[in-house]
Amino acid sequence: MIQISQFSFENPRFLNLLGRRGGIPEEVELTVKEILQNVRKNGDRALHAYMKKYDGADIDKIGLLVSEEEFENARKKVSEPFKEAVRAACDNLLCFHRKQLPEGYQECGEDGVILERRYVPINSAAVMVPGSMAPLVSTLCMNLIPAIVAGVPNLCILTKPGKNGTIDEHLLYTADYLGVRNYYKISGAQGLAAVAYGTETVKRVDAILGPGNNYTQMAKKLLYGQVKIDALAGPSEIAIIADGNASPTYIAADLLSQAEHGTGFEAATAFCPTLEQARRIRDELIRLSGEYGLSGAAAASLENYGDIFVTESQEEAVEAVNRIAPEHAELLLDNPEEALRSLTNAGAVFVGAYSTEPVGDYFCGTNHILPTCGTARFSSGMSVQEFMRGYSVIRYTEAALRKNAGHITALAEAEGMRAHALAVQVRR
Repeated sequence: MIQISQFSFENPRFLNLLGRRGGIPEEVELTVKEILQNVRKNGDRALHAYMKKYDGADIDKIGLLVSEEEFENARKKVSEPFKEAVRAACDNLLCFHRKQLPEGYQECGEDGVILERRYVPINSAAVMVPGSMAPLVSTLCMNLIPAIVAGVPNLCILTKPGKNGTIDEHLLYTADYLGVRNYYKISGAQGLAAVAYGTETVKRVDAILGPGNNYTQMAKKLLYGQVKIDALAGPSEIAIIADGNASPTYIAADLLSQAEHGTGFEAATAFCPTLEQARRIRDELIRLSGEYGLSGAAAASLENYGDIFVTESQEEAVEAVNRIAPEHAELLLDNPEEALRSLTNAGAVFVGAYSTEPVGDYFCGTNHILPTCGTARFSSGMSVQEFMRGYSVIRYTEAALRKNAGHITALAEAEGMRAHALAVQVRR
């Protein structure tokens, strides 16, 4: 299942990990381009046809939007423990994300000059939430709550309807609890095209967010510029740095938590100090997989990108994880602070034996929408700022312009921008 090897930066398994990418076949791009162009040109007619063709959903029969009756049924059907869990998780997310609201500022200079930086929410956003395989309630919360905190006035959700023409009640309850009731029964590249371009019945938005299959990700890539996107999501990953006292059971369970996504491209990697510990981790992983029926879901990912590396030092392990730049990093160390200071390339870092990755996936308040496939080297996870835009306000006085006109003119003329220089000169 999972490979054990002595670590080096030239280790073929490590190089295999660094070269890992999800990859989108060329034929997907061609198909998505056709879908986008058709929906842009033909609106609802194309949208409805694609929903019937690809998702087996007859929008003319089931309706475009979730009805009040469907929301009411969801409120009745979901369990009280689920409702309590949603409320608690949302409270944590709201508390953490409110701290992210950017503050504007004002700088007052000489001669009455005033410069400002202001922040405002974007006007609208659409969140794609897969729901056919499993109701991704956590994804719904992680996308919606930063937008709600930012103050986005117009939010909508897109989910593929089930065979009965309805959306999973857990998703509907959560959306209703968060006050977002503009819920479309559309999905895929055709759904994203509809909200990006607008149709006769679907309102155009400024941003599209959320995970999905290759067709969804390619649609986001091609629509970037027409709308804002969050990121191009790749397969999940985890890298664990453990010392000799770390529990092999905890490590094995956390490796499985990412491998179980089951595409075969997930990466589950551990770094530990001894071969003996590596073998204990592998044995626990085999035991847990069999005992909890996880072998089928995790097998391909563990075979392709599952590794336990034995390292010479903790410093070597940290450097290796920085090169991987994983979505999730865990530090199962008695003294984690030095490693935490040095570990800079990760979407999120989980410190200590009880900070297991699912705590961040579901509940603690941080966001689980994180950079994947090494993009944590240069990008960040979902935040309130994704739904806001900043702009500057300049109040320049006559005295200030006269004082600095020569400098501005010299810079403009050096670039050959004569009209720029003229715009200053005519005011002197």
